[in-house]
Amino acid sequence: MLHPRVLQEQIARSNENAHRLRCRLLCDLVDEFCPPPAVRHGPGRPTVFNDSLVMKMDLLGRLSGIRGETELWRHLTCFYGWLFPHLPSQSWLWRRLDQLAPKLEQLRQHLRHELGVDLEDIRVFDTLPLPLFKTWRPGRGNGFDLADWGHCASKNLDYFGFKLMLSITPDGIPDFYDLCSARPHDVKALEELASTLNGGLGLADKGFISRERLQRLAQIQNIIVLTYKRSNQKEQNSPLEQWLLEQYRQRIDTTGSQLVDLLHIEDLGAKTARGLAKRVIGAMTAFTLGIYLNFLLERELLAVKSLFAYLA
Repeated sequence: MLHPRVLQEQIARSNENAHRLRCRLLCDLVDEFCPPPAVRHGPGRPTVFNDSLVMKMDLLGRLSGIRGETELWRHLTCFYGWLFPHLPSQSWLWRRLDQLAPKLEQLRQHLRHELGVDLEDIRVFDTLPLPLFKTWRPGRGNGFDLADWGHCASKNLDYFGFKLMLSITPDGIPDFYDLCSARPHDVKALEELASTLNGGLGLADKGFISRERLQRLAQIQNIIVLTYKRSNQKEQNSPLEQWLLEQYRQRIDTTGSQLVDLLHIEDLGAKTARGLAKRVIGAMTAFTLGIYLNFLLERELLAVKSLFAYLA
């Protein structure tokens, strides 16, 4: 892999090649995790599109703000012929990405470990709406048995779909995520999100207020969860609690906005539950990879959108 210091020096010397040099670093990271197979010289059909190559196509497309395999194929054709001179058919690419979802999640776990997430003892919790559609007509929503109607108070949005449960570090790095039906109240996701902490501190908004659950987490698991207090509550946040919440809660807003604006987490266009899971895994892996690239390049960690933005 090209050393980040060398890469930064090359970028400083040649601004027009900065994009290509970042692409090279992304490809080196994927090859390091999933080495391409050796070139075959014997009989049999050679492997033209190996796992590593397909993962590069998907991750680079997602970090460029591309949604869907058709748009990805067109984007690679227009802008990345120098990197991918040969492309598979769209249907083949769709099937292969579906098969590679577990490997993409393994890559995310690897990057998460490299970023030192396990060393952090603070997490910020939140949920994001994942609408399948916002208005209903007969025949919509087939294949999503667990989806339901829900309401997102912060966006004043009624929708049919799921919630993305999200736990991040104070730096905005995703640690844990999962999907649940849109109907249950946010507080029902609290214990699953808190399970990512082995003791420590969790920060959440008013949607996670539950005296019984918060006391149980503190007594049994030694996990303290702080939430903003409602204005009509007798007890209000202390100055220290208010400072902690204001210091770190904005990180989840920044993470959420990147997931929505760049990775289209609220408009994935999935038609089946399996397709939705594949696209959520791809989005979360791409976002974590973008953070890791920024870490290597000594950039602001959450400046993911500007990595490959000018071609988006």
